[in-house]
Amino acid sequence: MIVLSDGKFVDALRVDEKGLAVLSEDRLRILRALAEEPRYPAELARDLDMQQQTVYYHVRLLSNAGLIGLEDYEEKGGATAKRYAAKGNALALVLKNDWRPFRDRTGKPPAFLKPFIDRGTLNARIVIGSPDPHGEYRARATEFCVAELGAWLGSFAAVKHPFYWLDTELDESRKRENLFVVGGPKVNTFLAEINSSLPIRFKQNSFEVYSSLSKKSYPEAAGVIQTVPNPFNKSRHLFVVAGSNQQATRVAVLALRQESGKLAKNNLFDSSVFARVVQGFDEDGDGVPDAVEILE
Repeated sequence: MIVLSDGKFVDALRVDEKGLAVLSEDRLRILRALAEEPRYPAELARDLDMQQQTVYYHVRLLSNAGLIGLEDYEEKGGATAKRYAAKGNALALVLKNDWRPFRDRTGKPPAFLKPFIDRGTLNARIVIGSPDPHGEYRARATEFCVAELGAWLGSFAAVKHPFYWLDTELDESRKRENLFVVGGPKVNTFLAEINSSLPIRFKQNSFEVYSSLSKKSYPEAAGVIQTVPNPFNKSRHLFVVAGSNQQATRVAVLALRQESGKLAKNNLFDSSVFARVVQGFDEDGDGVPDAVEILE
């Protein structure tokens, strides 16, 4: 459910009398904190200056009322620490069922973008390599094709500021979000960090593309497009658009723009996985790739 105002909207959780009945001043404080970012009860107690046992009590009531939900969890000292998030950025009580049609102005996104779009808004940030020398290879990123990627994404969803982060700006909290990771491991240190967990990854030192699905290596410049669960947060996803060099990353973006329908059929060797390898060609001889072949 959404609440519209001045051409903008906010996600709202529809509540009933039971949900309203559990609200109090302290529980509203907890709800607002969990709408800002998911947190553990111990973090809430510290941030809101409340007793930890009191927070656990409030969290249990809010969870039972369906106002918050489990985001993820981790094992700490033999116990399970649960991290919660608000289920909406607003609460809405429907007084009269006078529903009216609502239609957004965006195109229909391909199925592989589903985890990243929420009610017409891109629920993700783009991560690109820093233009300054950085990382193991002191590389400078020049992935200007991210402008084309942004325009393509904007045809399906509205975006919010900031639209992108540099890899050098990622902290542990930002790593847990939905992310579009652009550029190979030489120029994008975050891609290098997650490279080993990808079904199609880059070989160390040579940066050749290797597919664990087909068991093939692609020594020539190849672009990679794939979606994987975020290893830093089980409930979020990563969308990787990368290449063995800057030109190959550009080809991957071109493939999204030109061949999204074909890409949506998933990997040729494992149809349950969205992980593709593409190669580009400069057919008109102007030095810029303008055609794409899907290799797997």
